[in-house]
Amino acid sequence: MRVGLFSDTYLPDLNGVATSVETLRKTLEEDGHDVFVIANHKGLLHLKREGNILRLPGIELKWLYGYNMSSPLQLKAKEEVKAMNLDIIHVHTEFGVGIFGRNVAKDLNIPIVSTYHTMYEDYTHYLNIFGLEIVDKATKTLVSTLSKIWNDAAQVVIAPSQKTKDTLIRYGVKAPIHIIPTGIDLSQFNVNNIDPALVAKLKEKYGINKEDQVIVYVGRVANEKSIDIVIRGFKKYALADEHHKLMIVGGGPSLDELKELAKTEGIEKNVIFTDRQERKLIPAFYECAEAFVSCSTSETQGLTYIEAMSCSLPVFARKDEVLLNLIDEGKSGYFIDEDTFSDRLFDFFALSEEKRKEMGRYAREKMMGYDTEVFYERVAACYEQAYASYFKTLTIKKVKSNNEYVTLTLKDSQEEEIQCMVSLEDYFAFELKKDGVVHELTLQELQRREVILKAWILCIKKLAAKDRTRKEMYDILLKDNTLDAKTMNDMIDKLEEKGYINDQSYLMNHLEKMSDSLEGKQKIIRTLVKKGLPYEMVKEGVDSYSDASERTKAIRYIKKNEKLMKEGSVKMKKQMLISRLINHGYSFDIAKDVVNNYEFTDDFLNDTDSLYKAIQKAIRTYSRKYSGQDLKRMVLNQLIRKGFSSDDVLMAIEEMEIFKDEN
Repeated sequence: MRVGLFSDTYLPDLNGVATSVETLRKTLEEDGHDVFVIANHKGLLHLKREGNILRLPGIELKWLYGYNMSSPLQLKAKEEVKAMNLDIIHVHTEFGVGIFGRNVAKDLNIPIVSTYHTMYEDYTHYLNIFGLEIVDKATKTLVSTLSKIWNDAAQVVIAPSQKTKDTLIRYGVKAPIHIIPTGIDLSQFNVNNIDPALVAKLKEKYGINKEDQVIVYVGRVANEKSIDIVIRGFKKYALADEHHKLMIVGGGPSLDELKELAKTEGIEKNVIFTDRQERKLIPAFYECAEAFVSCSTSETQGLTYIEAMSCSLPVFARKDEVLLNLIDEGKSGYFIDEDTFSDRLFDFFALSEEKRKEMGRYAREKMMGYDTEVFYERVAACYEQAYASYFKTLTIKKVKSNNEYVTLTLKDSQEEEIQCMVSLEDYFAFELKKDGVVHELTLQELQRREVILKAWILCIKKLAAKDRTRKEMYDILLKDNTLDAKTMNDMIDKLEEKGYINDQSYLMNHLEKMSDSLEGKQKIIRTLVKKGLPYEMVKEGVDSYSDASERTKAIRYIKKNEKLMKEGSVKMKKQMLISRLINHGYSFDIAKDVVNNYEFTDDFLNDTDSLYKAIQKAIRTYSRKYSGQDLKRMVLNQLIRKGFSSDDVLMAIEEMEIFKDEN
């Protein structure tokens, strides 16, 4: 396979991405692949070709630790890449060269694999020079959006750690994501393969003698690496003995600032700054120390931790997700913070030399899984997946148009038909047409969008039938069970933005309708709040109606229902009306006041007729089970419960001569 590795940083740069690209290049070539590296250099005008390494012109950004930025528009370079006849483009960075690689892949019809090496949201402070919260939020949102665009352009995405994969999923990346930690050439970091003479030379150069206890940091000297925490945390240990040394290997924008910090803390003689170093010297620098330290939490994998542990160095580090599988507390290292770093150093160096070496051996053994051959096999599998999925295509056989969407009928190589609904916007954006070709991954994306489109159509149909609140629409989507929570909320927001739902308008319309239907204020509030409208908004709307209008409605309600009160005493019928008014949402005070002051009809007020009817009904009910005085007692109790006085009931019974033959 002919592979193009595209990266904005490459040797002689000293950083994790450059190291990863070089490791992958060597590993692929050792396994028989033709590998080309497309990177950049500081020249502004000319391409540079060194064998299979093509360097694009770029400009050095000194404020960003010497990062080279290249334009993604490189016509001459594109011709060079075309001549490489690549099968796969593997993009390792997201900006100049990375964008160039993605553009070339699209133009030359080449599948893309993308490795997300850098947690860019930890680097936004470089753009937020005034530390403004609104700028920080905006830049992090931009990072999220761009990261999704960059990675969804790939057929396969490689994440160096679970932490990185989780971040990409949070950004909304839909492309397949595989966790593949960067491999390490373990032989390079085997202490038996590190030149003792070179180690002795470095120790002499930096004034390290046999009595010194050295902790080393290797990497960029930049703000996101939190080296200031290391220096402040090292202070107590440094002040305890002049032989306690901290060596910081690397260069970057924070170098002078950290030198000043060491001086301010009074430990400048205990902290060694080496500035930028050649990559080939790094194993020897690890060998100069007895342990490694880093307090960075911006790593996607933590390559320097792996290198140090491969050199049999225990690690001191701040707790971070990418390190949970690397550091076993007290076995391969220690988790620390600024306040505990010195204390853990005292604990570590209080151990016997043999115990410290045992920790180093344990650390190296944990790194066996990072061998380059394992790394190669996993990456090669991703290449095969990307290649196979990219060139598996379907043909659009039919296009059926609707007002808001089209239905595509596609056929694969086995002549199996697949139908997919596509919005008009996506139809044109994806450049679809009859007899056109669609890649399998494109179809997968269209099918993902089809789920959203169908949910949208469902919403429009429901809203066409009747008005609904935000909550009611959310419940409909929840019942449909096809969208995740974020997509549902986004859809509800879109419906609101387009005016399909409007809770305020819904409130005003339904206040009028419910008012006309003689509902009281409390029932209106209960009903509308249940539909998802905010209580305060409903209460404010309901309170706009006066108590006078509430009484008028209550009177209308009584007038409508008094004729239905055919049985029971006047007292009982009034109590029932009050109860019904309260159940319909009227306050007790209004219900009681209106009922007590209402001028009822003579039929309503006729207790005598109601009493006789109630007695006859009670007799029919209880005569099946009771007789004689027992029946009389049950009838009397029933009528009293209905609000009639016992005297009136007894008198009526005597007048009716119902129980005249009973003793």
